[in-house]
This record gives sequence, C-alpha cells and structure tokens, in this order.
Amino acid sequence: MNRLNRSTVNMLASLFGYAVPMLISLVTTPIVLNALGVTAYGLISLVSVIIGYLTVMDMGLDLPITKYLAEDQAKVDTGAANRMLNNALQLYFVIGVVGMLVIIFTSKMFAYRVFKVPDDMLSEAVTVFQLAGIGFLGSVAMSWGRAVSMGVQRFEITHGVSVITNLAGICLGLFMIYAGFGVVGFVLMRVLSSVFAGMGYWMFARRVLPFFRFQLGFDRQTLLRIRGYIGYGAINRLISGLVSGLDKTLIGVWLGVAAAGIYSMPFVLVSSLGYMISYMLGFLLPMASELHSIGQLDKLRDIYTRSTRFITALASMIFIPVLIFGDLFITLWVGTDIGDKTRYVLVLLALSGYLGTLFVSLPNNIAVGTGRIKQFTIYATIRAIVLGIGCFLLIKPMGLEGAGIALLLSNIVDLFFLIVVLKYYLHISPFHLFRSAYLAPLAIGFTLAICTLFLRPIAHTWIGLIASIGLFEVLYILISYRVGVFGETEKRVILDFVKKLKRDL
Repeated sequence: MNRLNRSTVNMLASLFGYAVPMLISLVTTPIVLNALGVTAYGLISLVSVIIGYLTVMDMGLDLPITKYLAEDQAKVDTGAANRMLNNALQLYFVIGVVGMLVIIFTSKMFAYRVFKVPDDMLSEAVTVFQLAGIGFLGSVAMSWGRAVSMGVQRFEITHGVSVITNLAGICLGLFMIYAGFGVVGFVLMRVLSSVFAGMGYWMFARRVLPFFRFQLGFDRQTLLRIRGYIGYGAINRLISGLVSGLDKTLIGVWLGVAAAGIYSMPFVLVSSLGYMISYMLGFLLPMASELHSIGQLDKLRDIYTRSTRFITALASMIFIPVLIFGDLFITLWVGTDIGDKTRYVLVLLALSGYLGTLFVSLPNNIAVGTGRIKQFTIYATIRAIVLGIGCFLLIKPMGLEGAGIALLLSNIVDLFFLIVVLKYYLHISPFHLFRSAYLAPLAIGFTLAICTLFLRPIAHTWIGLIASIGLFEVLYILISYRVGVFGETEKRVILDFVKKLKRDL
C-alpha cells in the first residue's frame, strides 16, 4: 500500500475509531444521567480527572515508541525496535502498578477532602475512586499498545480495539446500572474494558510485529536513546495531567460535584469532536518521523499543506453547526434545565475547540515527529500556565463560563506555536498557508453559517435539527468540491479505499 492510500486508511480508521465511541457516548449519556442523577454522573466524570493526574508517571513513553518504531521500520532495524519495545513495556508495567496503588490509597482523600461529595454518596465515591486506580493500570497498558500500532502506521488496529472495548464497557455498564449496582457497577465495567483493551493491543502487537520477543531486563543504550523523550515527556505529562482536568477539578471543588456533571455535558460534546479530528491526524507523527529521518522534507511540506486544507474544512463542517445549534442539541439530548445552564459555556468551548483544531492539531504532530520535543514542551508549559491562571481567576467568580473563557485565552498561545512551526520547522510562509489552505474553507463555512442561522426556528425538534445540520453539510461539501477545497486527489483515494473494502469483504 502506497503512502497516500496508507494515510487515507489511517485517517478514515481514526475517524471511525473515534466517531463510533463518541456516538455511543452521546446516545447513552442521557440514559446514564437519568438512571444515576447529576451527582453520580459528576463522580464518573471525575474518575478520568484523577487518572489524568497520574499520567505524569508514564513519562510520555508513547511518543518515543511511536517515533522510533516508525524510524526503525523505515531503516529495517528490527533489533533496535525489539529492544525499545521491551524496555518501554517493562517501564509501563512498573508505572501502572505504582500508579494504581497511589490512587487506591488516596481515594478517601479525594472523596472526603478534595471534592464536594454529598454525605449519602461518600462510600460510593471512595469505591469509585479506588476503581480508578485499576483503570489507571488499564490505561497504561492501552498506551503501550496504541503507540505500537501507531508506530507501524496501522491505525485500524488502534481504533478497532478501542471500538470493541468501548462498546462492551458501555453496554455492560448499563446492564450493571439496571441490575442495581449503580455508579460503582458502571465504573467497574468501564475499568475492566480498559484492562481487556490492553490485552487486545498486546495480541495485535505480537501479530503485526513478528520479530517482537519479550526479554526481561533493561538495555542501557536503548534507555539512553529515549531518555530525551522520557525527560520532556514527563514534563509534558505533568503539565497535561495537572491542567487538562483543572477546569473540572476547580468546578468540583468550588461549585460542587453536580456542577462538574453539568459542565461535563458540553465539555464532552466539544472535546469529543476535537479529539476525533486530532486522532484522524495521528498518522502525521510517525510519517513526519519517517520523512524527516530520510530527508524528504518537501513531501512533508506538501502533506502538511494538503492536510491543513482538509482539516480546516472538516473542522468548519463540525464546529460551525455546534456553534449555531449546540444549545438546541443539548436541550434535546439531556433536557431543558441543563441546556439552559450550559448555553453560553457551550459556545465558548466550541469556539475554543474550533480554534485549537485549526492552530495545533497539525503542528503538534510535526514538532514531536521531527524531534522538537524540547520546543513542544516549552509551548505546552506556557499554554498550561495561561490556562491555569485563567481557570483560577475566572471560574470562581464567573462559574462555568469562566472555564470557557480560560480555554479561549489558551488559544492565543496555540496561534503563536503554529507560526513557529510553520516558519522555523517547515519553512512555510504563514501568509501563503493561510491563502492556500485556510481561506477558502473558512470563507465557505462562515458564509453558510450566516445563512444557516435562519434555520434555528425549525431546529427545535430532532427531525428539524438533523435536517438543518444535514443541509449545512451537503451545501458545504458541494461548494467545497466546486471551488477546489476537496480535489480529485481526495476523491480518488476515498474511492480506492471503498474499492479495497469491497474487495476485502
């Protein structure tokens, strides 16, 4: 399979692999919310926050696995790849066990001292947070497997495992709720699904990499090879772990667990859409490592420009309807009460997600893939400081909207990082890229946005909402093909992909 078709397969596999769990989550969230209540749902959302705080312990090992496995594959150096995989796997195991024990032994502190948990839910909260420890072990195992499949650019494996285990976890979790086990049963099933996902990744890694053989012990040269990424990776994990859940944490501490549950509704919607696009672009990290290692920077620049045009169009197709109809969707999804409380914060989060996708979804992969981990860490640190200050200053006086404004402020740092990557890493003029890749899809999106605003009166029902969004998407695609945003190359590779699927089936 050539590079263009492989990129298409990876992108579509990433889209499918993230879109399916996202749709499952959207469908099941109202069911879980009605069955458990807002406070219990808030506990579920805080589980991921607690796990996120311990992700610093994995030291960003997924980055060197993906980068160096891609390079070793390109150079056909199976010995180096095997040593690197073995060292990383053993480090992950140690990290997972230690992190699991830390979370388990601090679960009472989170329930009794950190978050505002109602007295009648304290015992359940302790159990839920203890289960989060096992979930951390499962997430670490998943990180190793995902990094391996991404390093060999087999994203269909990464997201195939994700779809299966996510679907199983949700379905079994709902069964546990209706069997009378409540929030504890739901979280238990989600945790077990992550553990089985780690096992699935292990099986596929053995199949995809026939040269891989487990060997106990650490190799000094391999540790020296990845130490730069481990050092900066630990800093990145520390920053992301502390800041990524800071908004929900402060809301849970200052405004209550129920407020954290309410905030998680628009946050999950917007972040799921943003992560879906980011996951689609994950193939750029190993590809950037491969092309950079063999000196093919012209191809990398061409791929970056094409990807920017495509992602700008895709982000416009996704986030503009959220900006216009998002409050109506929340109301239909989980009820008028929550819809009214999240109307303004949803707009702020959607705008921040839109800008973040345009500014950093591609540059992040390029910076890490070409070995600029130090520069990426500096950017991440500055962004975290801006976001942290914004959260501390704005959430308590402004409530949920303060968190949205803080995220918007962090987009300013994203814009500066984009300019640095373009000028100094890829040697692309920002003005030239704006004119050739950003301008047309943005102009189409904002023009259609103005026209689509007139459809809001008919979008207060599911049929009207789906019809309005569908009209926007159809018009966007048709106009984009007409003006050249979507070209013959994109059309050809998608048709080739469909033909391949039919042939395989």
